[in-house]
Amino acid sequence: MALHILKSDDGETIERTELSIFEGGQVWGRSLTGSASEQVNASVVHFGPGARAGWHRHTSDQILYVLNGIGKVGDREGEHVISAGDCAVVPAGEDHWHGAHDTDSPMSHMTIMQAGSETTVLDS
Repeated sequence: MALHILKSDDGETIERTELSIFEGGQVWGRSLTGSASEQVNASVVHFGPGARAGWHRHTSDQILYVLNGIGKVGDREGEHVISAGDCAVVPAGEDHWHGAHDTDSPMSHMTIMQAGSETTVLDS
């Protein structure tokens, strides 16, 4: 596979609010890698104020890099406020959630995971 450049106007941002994983507000997403990588998937997810991903887990590690705004990320041990420049590393199999939640601020993060990682949505 050769070097592949995805320009800022390649692809599209898609509203994902209706997906079962999201709750509390509007959510949009945009793939950054598309089919250009066989190893890694990266995307940008925009959470409107109050929106978040509900409890879930992945079969690979997940890296969340906050691009702008204020959000939260939580696991079974508690929750943490995150903001632009912060990075959360969620180990494979860890129950967690993330988003703008109750910060009254929108939040956007980049998410990076192994290609083929599966997500399981949990009931709280």
